[in-house]
Amino acid sequence: MDLNFLEQKLNKYENPKGRLSVLFVNKTGINYESFRPSVSNNVQLEIVKLLKETVQYKRNSNLAAVSFNPSGHESDQYSVCNTDYVGNYQEVINLFDESNETEMLVDKISFIVFRLRINEDSEEQKFLYFYRKNHKLKSIRKGFWMRKIDKTFNILENDELVAIDGEIDAVSFNDKLLFFNHISAERIFNLREKFKENALSVLEQVKTGDRINNYEVFKEDCLDNARVVRRLTKIQSDSRIIDLFHSHFDNAPEVAELFDLNISFNKDKTKIIYEDKSQLTDITLLMRDAYYRTVLANRKGMDDFN
Repeated sequence: MDLNFLEQKLNKYENPKGRLSVLFVNKTGINYESFRPSVSNNVQLEIVKLLKETVQYKRNSNLAAVSFNPSGHESDQYSVCNTDYVGNYQEVINLFDESNETEMLVDKISFIVFRLRINEDSEEQKFLYFYRKNHKLKSIRKGFWMRKIDKTFNILENDELVAIDGEIDAVSFNDKLLFFNHISAERIFNLREKFKENALSVLEQVKTGDRINNYEVFKEDCLDNARVVRRLTKIQSDSRIIDLFHSHFDNAPEVAELFDLNISFNKDKTKIIYEDKSQLTDITLLMRDAYYRTVLANRKGMDDFN
């Protein structure tokens, strides 16, 4: 699945004829509730038109597909990963079949999912899913909204308006996910919980090397810091990094001195002495081997993205 594939399918089914379903989802913590409203074919037509325009714009912008990075991607890129990466993909998809019969209040909608059926009637069902974080319409401090119907203006209740802007935060098909907005994607899926699982796995590796005094406090502080959790998740994608941290730990005091890091060591320089949260960034970047010095110009630097 790529942008060309999405554009092709949206062109083919630009008149959805009942193929498009809409799902309102409320997410509180890691828990979900959903409601599946009835949507007229005219509204379906407009939604598909907006989605198609958005995909065409992204394709014409020559966005490059890159592997998912917890730190995000550049403005000229979009991220790709397998659906099992997010941990609870199937739970979100199943909300279509487990939706409540009671109508959801508009101000409770966390995000909206548009599901487009892209198979012929004689074929096995296949769906494209488009995800968009709900952006609530700003209430006016005084007054009200009006809509003109047959030359007459009627009052519209602001708490009954749902904004559909055509923007896309994520798309899924089969076992692939595309992310265009990382922060929204984290709020749609339980990525933060998945990241914590990954971070905990890394911290267990760190524990086995016995290189950090006051390890339990260090672990809890790491798991309580979203930025550090993302950094540890990146480490988890390459199991060699922590092995290198352990096997080359003799170089750690030199790196700490060269880059003036907020890291102190025991007398024989075999362990880091963890004291407080102000050290988390420097210690975890050291663990990632993120500090470097260039060969040509002997410049010092730090890489916390790749």
